Amino acid sequence: MNFPRVSVIVRSMARESLATALASLAAQTWPNLEILVVAACGSSHPPLEDSAGPHPLRLVASETRLSRPLAANAGLQAATGDWITFLDDDDEFLPEHIANLVDAATRANGAGVVHTLAQAVFNDGRREAFGQPYALAELYARNFIHLSATLISRSLIETGCRFDPSLDIHEDWDFFLQCAQCTTFYFEPLQSYLWYVDAGSSGTAGGRNHDPDRFVRFRDRVYEKWQTKHEALIARVEPLLQEAAAAAQKEYWSEALAKIEEALALSFNDPWALNLRAMAERMQGHTAEALETQALAAQVRPYDPAFLCNLGQLYLEQGDREKARACAERALALQPDYAPGRRLLGQVNRASLQDTAV
Repeated sequence: MNFPRVSVIVRSMARESLATALASLAAQTWPNLEILVVAACGSSHPPLEDSAGPHPLRLVASETRLSRPLAANAGLQAATGDWITFLDDDDEFLPEHIANLVDAATRANGAGVVHTLAQAVFNDGRREAFGQPYALAELYARNFIHLSATLISRSLIETGCRFDPSLDIHEDWDFFLQCAQCTTFYFEPLQSYLWYVDAGSSGTAGGRNHDPDRFVRFRDRVYEKWQTKHEALIARVEPLLQEAAAAAQKEYWSEALAKIEEALALSFNDPWALNLRAMAERMQGHTAEALETQALAAQVRPYDPAFLCNLGQLYLEQGDREKARACAERALALQPDYAPGRRLLGQVNRASLQDTAV
């Protein structure tokens, strides 16, 4: 069996937690692994063993302190793997993490980025899943992919994708946007990476590791950098969706669906295109397909109460009141005065009362 090599880049500030991170790499079940520890703290980094468990380990030395993007680029320069991923020195991989990602890559249909969920672990013991299926339009608006929950094809590095040294934070988001110009992304909902949210100091995470002013300042730099590309995508997709909506109003379903698929080919998993496709499927009586499509639309745009209410309406029509109620409650949690959410919740309550009366 061919085992592609995976390079794991660890940007290290020589914190005590590095030992735990390396132990989690030593325990990886994937047999063809190289570990590259980049001395981001500079010449003060202590020497390391030449292996972690059965896996070879190299220290990528630096005479000077390296920023997050410069440390990442130093790791990319040193990496020899067919696939590349990252692990911060205060996080951990579960033993099957790399094997899970490589297995997912076999189903990725040539995608250059394979990604999954992170388990966000907070100091108070809470655990939350972080991540969602890929959608190009949403990636221009916000980052929902954790660098350590990915495999990145070497071909993207050979194409020229690198971390922007001008971005002290959000360098991973910008990197993914670079990748998105060259390849598709493939998602599977695994959770074999432990992200200790409060432990870092970047200011981009949650809990104690969040600096809102710094977050917004660098977010706006990413917006500015990619504004032209984003606007060009909107200019190509919006007319197609307008034509699809007009065709759907006339019940020209074949024409509407053709325009929607054309939009999705340009903007993968575009939530507005998915929302419109779900409506068209529902109107044609294809309720199972509509439910699947609308669920995906709500996944890629989870902060939008309208998408949740549309999903809840489909659940209610299929008689699943509990899921419909959950959608209404999530929509109202996002926007307490959202009228469609209140209407949906009222419909669910009335249906439950009718059943009780019977």
